Amino acid sequence: MKTTSSPSSAKDMKHIRKSKASDTLFMTWTLSGNFSMVKEINAEFIQSLKYGRVTNLNGYVSGTVIDSRKAGLGTLFFALKGEKADGHTFIRESVDKGAALCVVSEEWASQNPTDNLPLWIVDSPETALQNLATAWRNQFDIPVLGITGTNGKTTTRSMCTEILKRKFAVHSTVGNFNNQLGLPLTLLELNDQFEFSILEMGTNHFGEIAALCKIAHPTAGLITNIGHGHVEYFGDLTGVQKAKTEMFQSLPATGIAFVNSDDALIREIPCSAHRITYGFESKSSDIFGKILSYTDEGSPKIEIDGRMQVQLNIPGKTAAVNALAACAVGIYFGVPEEKIVNALENFQPVDQRFKIIRHNGFLIINDTYNANPDSTVAALKTLSLMKTSGKRIFIFGNMLELGEFTQTGHSIVGKTAAELKIDKFCATGEFTKSAIASARNAGLSDVTYFNTKSELISEIKKSVSANDIVLVKGSRGSRMEEIIKGLTE
Repeated sequence: MKTTSSPSSAKDMKHIRKSKASDTLFMTWTLSGNFSMVKEINAEFIQSLKYGRVTNLNGYVSGTVIDSRKAGLGTLFFALKGEKADGHTFIRESVDKGAALCVVSEEWASQNPTDNLPLWIVDSPETALQNLATAWRNQFDIPVLGITGTNGKTTTRSMCTEILKRKFAVHSTVGNFNNQLGLPLTLLELNDQFEFSILEMGTNHFGEIAALCKIAHPTAGLITNIGHGHVEYFGDLTGVQKAKTEMFQSLPATGIAFVNSDDALIREIPCSAHRITYGFESKSSDIFGKILSYTDEGSPKIEIDGRMQVQLNIPGKTAAVNALAACAVGIYFGVPEEKIVNALENFQPVDQRFKIIRHNGFLIINDTYNANPDSTVAALKTLSLMKTSGKRIFIFGNMLELGEFTQTGHSIVGKTAAELKIDKFCATGEFTKSAIASARNAGLSDVTYFNTKSELISEIKKSVSANDIVLVKGSRGSRMEEIIKGLTE
């Protein structure tokens, strides 16, 4: 993992330009060509962390893994304890596959023969992974953008990636590697080819964003929104705000905070970093957006600062908000406007995030990655925007981690479905009974609860017609993608 860093100081990288839309100062980042070599991950580098001890390192490290099935020549294997398996069980298997080093706990090393095994012996392999990632990240003097929020993290991160790679070689989170294990593994993929890093950060407990920022040291941060996600652990919206605040509070004074000015809970977060605001409601926002129209399938056409127009390929106002956030990032970092437009107009939905599937003459909207009351209400509003001569059908699964807000949150969804005059409402999962009752009380007639997914799938297959639109949504733990599979088989 030999690599070189981008410019050694921010002064070498940046110059100021005036925004065409306002008097706000925006930064344009360019490469100065002032590169310096950084170290390989070898015994010397690991020992410099002053955490644990290394024995019998087999060569140098070519990659890091936490899954022994992915161990191979030169890999650094972290033996982590999971819910279903203990990585220490696979030490010898990993060595046989060519692992350069296995990271093990002091407890394991004291109870097992280590022979001539290549080991990094530490108190906690998880802490070792995080320490290593921090040390590795700190060798790269490049912009690092951290993105968090209740909804839209992955889509916004993906949009930012598509825009910024029109100017930079971009390193970015892949999939859902946004937690205390995934983020360090992502950082350890940094190398001299990259000029910019975008890191998604997820949380369901206080202190987690701060901990991730301590590992990643972001130079810029973006909070997409604050809503009723994981309130079982955060208590209420104020608690969610407190958790997300950790992103802006972790930025250096020289950093940049991208602020959604339409979200009051984000606007009021104190922050010592320079603020760049964006929004559709306040014309005083640094980046001001306007929704001009919607296509028949509900995809918005937006205007940015009165000069850029973008026709998105993703339905809903939420897509417009995510796109405006990505525009703010792109404009600040000096991506030419025509390249921003091109990136967004060619952007396609991320899997399981309002992904449209055309099947046997009707549409299925796969929005099954996760759900909370805010994102589900937004999805229903988007469904109501979509023009069709057929029925609008909503298939709903449990929303999890809502704690005391569980019944109220599901009831809000049911009432919204009725208010938007959704034609058919089907649900499965114990918590959705509150939504069913609420929808009926609000006057929706075609409402059915199903004890099993197979019964629900059978009913939809019998009743669906040409030109119908079927929205499927529920929390990750509800596995509503099984409904998608059943409908398309």
